[in-house]
Amino acid sequence: MKPAARIQAAIELMAEIYHSTAPADAIVHGYMRQRRYIGAGDRREISELVYGVMRTYWLLEGILHHFWASPSDDAIQKARRHILIYLHKFKPEFSVVDLFSGEEYAPKRLTPTEQDLLGQVKEFNCEDLSEAAQLSCPDWVYNLLKANNPHNYRAILLSLQVTAPLDLRVNILKSGREKALAKLRREGYSCEPTLLSPWGIRLQERQPLKHHPLLQEGVLEIQDEGSQLIAMVCAVEPGMAVWDYCAGAGGKTLALAAMMQNKGRILATDTVAWRLKNAPQRLRRAGVHNVETRVLDEQAGKWVKRQAGKFDCVLVDAPCSGSGTWRRNPELRWRMDATGFQELLQKQQEILDKAALLVKPGGRLVYATCSLLNPENREQIEMFLKKHPQFAFYSLSYDYANNGALELNPADHQTDGFFAAVLQKSDS
Repeated sequence: MKPAARIQAAIELMAEIYHSTAPADAIVHGYMRQRRYIGAGDRREISELVYGVMRTYWLLEGILHHFWASPSDDAIQKARRHILIYLHKFKPEFSVVDLFSGEEYAPKRLTPTEQDLLGQVKEFNCEDLSEAAQLSCPDWVYNLLKANNPHNYRAILLSLQVTAPLDLRVNILKSGREKALAKLRREGYSCEPTLLSPWGIRLQERQPLKHHPLLQEGVLEIQDEGSQLIAMVCAVEPGMAVWDYCAGAGGKTLALAAMMQNKGRILATDTVAWRLKNAPQRLRRAGVHNVETRVLDEQAGKWVKRQAGKFDCVLVDAPCSGSGTWRRNPELRWRMDATGFQELLQKQQEILDKAALLVKPGGRLVYATCSLLNPENREQIEMFLKKHPQFAFYSLSYDYANNGALELNPADHQTDGFFAAVLQKSDS
């Protein structure tokens, strides 16, 4: 593909992402799958442009709003102008006037308004924008993050603009980390053991591994190191009864099963059936046979009540803002607003209240999010403990724990942003 055709493809992709609520990576994958003629190199360059625009979304919006009080909300127009500014401001090797030629497969010619915009943008100093816009962050997230991290909020927000590494978790039911590392290195992969997780391997460069034999055989799973640590702080042991309450696709369920050596019982549930759809296949591939999956739909209410007080550990990996995963899911930068965030906080409280009923005396409730925002992390724990005096905060002693809880971010720990707190139920 010619450069102009790649840019037109990026505009089409961005328009679809702006118009949809589906995950951006799924949209990109579907777009490429429907166009088999796009070669590997072209796919890579188109994706780099699309993700570059998404990571700088609020900066691009800030520039547009600086010159126009009300930029167009039309998805195609918005995508086109975001890519125009991104290329003109951050990719000077591209001549946008030549590339936006209107020729076959190329973007339409620049309008007089767009030509005028580019003339102003070229000399524009981004320091004239708010700090939130400069850091490509919505104001409401910026304010929350700065309040809780006054000394390193800039480093955290800048770290969320880079590409995340590819982390793998070794399935200890099938192999040890050193053995898996040795095999990958023999095959030419540049990889190292993760610094915090005892099961993790980090690849120095992102590479397609979906069809690698170690993944197909269940020896390796793709999982961020921070996510692996969430499973680790659950401290589950063989023979326990464990409930992964918001299991999703089952990544943490697999890690818990490995820790338990396939002994005991794990219940993996979610309120949405499609999230659990691939879990059985992943479990079989990993050699896991102590997990039961269930959908928590309207018919499950009575059954759930019968499970009260039966579990040694209940993990609540709660639905959250996803702010800690902006490196991987940059579309989350704009898909949640302050109103939706408040609704989410209420949902988290309701889930915690329900999950607390399932913990047996002396058992543990582990609350986790992939968020960097205090209202859905420590503040949720503080409110929960006031409502549930039978639970107490259990302080984690790991070197990387912060005031007894797990608080990870890309700047300080080179993981996605995660939070986890352990709550111990009294024996009586």
